Amino acid sequence: MDSVNLFELASQQAKWATVRQRVVANNIANANTNGFIPSDVAPFKEVLSQKAAGLAVTNSSHISGSAEKGAYNVAEREVDASSKSDQRVSVEDELISAGEVRRAYELNTAIIKSFHRMILMTTRGG
Repeated sequence: MDSVNLFELASQQAKWATVRQRVVANNIANANTNGFIPSDVAPFKEVLSQKAAGLAVTNSSHISGSAEKGAYNVAEREVDASSKSDQRVSVEDELISAGEVRRAYELNTAIIKSFHRMILMTTRGG
């Protein structure tokens, strides 16, 4: 069984949420820009599956794997061709995405607090 560094996992999730927050903010900022194509970030579970498939670098002379830290897949969304408007950003959808990012941050913070409490309890001896 592989060991899991929970703080590293939480750190990766926080970095992913930061990237997604920037993408959503950029989409909202350009909502009235004609011809702007909105983007989104791949779900965090895809980031985890890529990281698990990558090579573990345990020595600086090793070749690094394809799933490097901070590599998040940001891609343009598909555009509805039937839309007659040049404005392709739905502010409502972007606000929903912003709420998802906020919940991801809150969950991450709660998990880190729980890990920290568990470590403190084990070091205090009960």
